[in-house]
Amino acid sequence: IEPGMAGKSAQREYERRVAKREARVKERLGSRLGGVVLAITDEPQSTKAWAQGAKGERKVAESLARVPGVVVLHDRCVPMSLANIDHIVVAPAGVFVVDAKKYDGEVRVRDRGGLFKTHLRLYVGSHDCSALADAIGWQIREVKGALANAGVTPVLCFVDARWPLLFPPSEFRGVRLESRRTL
Repeated sequence: IEPGMAGKSAQREYERRVAKREARVKERLGSRLGGVVLAITDEPQSTKAWAQGAKGERKVAESLARVPGVVVLHDRCVPMSLANIDHIVVAPAGVFVVDAKKYDGEVRVRDRGGLFKTHLRLYVGSHDCSALADAIGWQIREVKGALANAGVTPVLCFVDARWPLLFPPSEFRGVRLESRRTL
């Protein structure tokens, strides 16, 4: 089984966006002036995010490579889709789908409900990451389908986040929360 290359899809998307921006600017302003504009301006944040994502996926892959007795498949294409799954880990304890996210800040589960209502939300720093736990569901369905419904555990790995010393959150909405160290 080909293990794949972590972050390959995200890196390819980053490079595609950079090339498209470069071509668009040079077409509009000419090669010389366009080159100057590209040299003195920053890439859009939406483009930078793809490079950061690829870097985070590679960091998770490095951590997983140090775990004995596991097989890791990186950057797996989803049939009939443009989407991919960052990492599939096959271990004696089961099959895990790991979605790498490169966020800074402390991981916390906070109750954002009122006095009489509980409404738990997952935060990394000031970022509400609750939707990430919900979004991993389609990845689980794809892998379960490929494995004829064998047990698959969803995992969000926050690459550079900090964790509280006391009572760090371990799961959110049925999704395990891990760092590179605890993965």
